[in-house]
Amino acid sequence: MSKKWTVLIIPNSSGKIIDLSVNGKVLRAGAGAFSLVILACVIISSVWLYIWKHEKTARIERLQLEVNQRSQELDTLKVEFGKLIVLEDKLRAIAGLRPRQAPENKANAGGQGGPEPSPVAFSDTFEYCSIPTSSGPNLPENRGLLEALIATQTSFTELLEYFEKEEDRLACVPSINPIASQDAWISSGFGYRTDPINGKRRFHEGIDLVAPRRTPVMAPADGVVIFSGWREGLGRTVELRHEYGYRTIYGHNDKLLKKKGDHVTRGDVISLVGSSGRSTGPHLHYEVRLNGKLVNPYRHILD
Repeated sequence: MSKKWTVLIIPNSSGKIIDLSVNGKVLRAGAGAFSLVILACVIISSVWLYIWKHEKTARIERLQLEVNQRSQELDTLKVEFGKLIVLEDKLRAIAGLRPRQAPENKANAGGQGGPEPSPVAFSDTFEYCSIPTSSGPNLPENRGLLEALIATQTSFTELLEYFEKEEDRLACVPSINPIASQDAWISSGFGYRTDPINGKRRFHEGIDLVAPRRTPVMAPADGVVIFSGWREGLGRTVELRHEYGYRTIYGHNDKLLKKKGDHVTRGDVISLVGSSGRSTGPHLHYEVRLNGKLVNPYRHILD
């Protein structure tokens, strides 16, 4: 005989008492069904929450990946833009136009040397020598990148117009690396440095380009040889005079291939890299002067 459960409902005011009798099995079945419904709701809610969380997490990861990719693309863009700024500055220097930014002044290890700097050369060229050393051009913040690109585009338009008008003049302005070799690199930049011979702080009047011994040295512009021989400190040296006030000097050569009075055009081989004179190893001392004053040769090398 199954048990029964009786529920009495007694109202506050006078009224009929309600008597409900429920079979125990029915009550247990109802309770079980209710529990199953609750459990099903919990399971469904948990599954839905898991799916929702998983989708959100996946979406956040995708967005983070896209952000990282855009950030890398932006960094690459800024690096390439920095190269563009350096190129622009060099082109403006070659064209004789006012630069917008100073170029990079690199310095590394390797063959170095040069003559003792003269007080006259330094005092005459102070305004050209005070170019700040930096790891690269000053790049704009992300918000100003578009404006900087537009300004650079305008500058290149100005340069193009100038080059089209001054083609003959530019043939006489130093504008290429005198060492056309992938193995060449700058071991000592233009400006103050620790002298590689005596360890004192000295002003370096050019740049040192390291390259294997007997690598060809080329004329960076049309000109005429005004000196070819031995020079104190620089060893075997060639000096070229170009039009419009430019002179270029090439020191520490192993062999000189041009003599005084020879006319050269851009790209002609004038000597071979060596380590003659006051030098620690094979390299070329490259020096540029404009109207008798030193200028940074790096600004006259188009990579």
